[in-house]
Amino acid sequence: MKKYFLTGLILLLPVALTLMVIFFLFDFFTAPFVNIVGPLIDLIQDNLHLTFPTGLTLFLSRLFALIFLCIFIFLLGMVTQWFLVRNFLKLAQIVISRIPIAKTIYKVSRDIFGALFAMDGKKAFKEPVMVPFPSRPNFCLGFHAGEVAAECQEKVETPLVSVFVPTAPHPISGFLFLIPEQDVYKVDMTNEEVVKFLVSCGMIVPEADKALEKGPDEFF
Repeated sequence: MKKYFLTGLILLLPVALTLMVIFFLFDFFTAPFVNIVGPLIDLIQDNLHLTFPTGLTLFLSRLFALIFLCIFIFLLGMVTQWFLVRNFLKLAQIVISRIPIAKTIYKVSRDIFGALFAMDGKKAFKEPVMVPFPSRPNFCLGFHAGEVAAECQEKVETPLVSVFVPTAPHPISGFLFLIPEQDVYKVDMTNEEVVKFLVSCGMIVPEADKALEKGPDEFF
């Protein structure tokens, strides 16, 4: 009984978690536009002389909102390639950069998303590393981040490396350390493997993760 239960649990939990994330993102991105798309659904019902259930009406509203949002994003990306629009956006950026509070929020968010979604092959985090934390002999996993600011490097003679150390099991937050280069150790893991290791609080290691791909029967 225990074997069957654990096998079913291993198969069910990843599917359930995936569906939860998909539904959350679906609701998150479509909720602001439901009221805008709602009249379109009402118009369809009137023309077809149908009355959809409330739940179905809400789902169709969210679905149409998602479709229109994707089309809008695609068109926005396309028109920004035009010279005139590009100059207009530059002017808008200049205006925003002169607003006291908005300029800080805009610049930080622009730099972060530009690093995360760079199309030139550059990664926001170069490679996984291991560093002493909070002090030796303890170590933690992190990511080699961007270059160290020149102002910081000039204050010390030892070459420094910027390392982002995520917190577990929520890796969206963490600490940015400037660590001496000799105390930074490269590890033979991918960024995805490190994230899995942190989120699972050490329960999923690269070897175990590869074994999962063989199927749950390998564990029993």
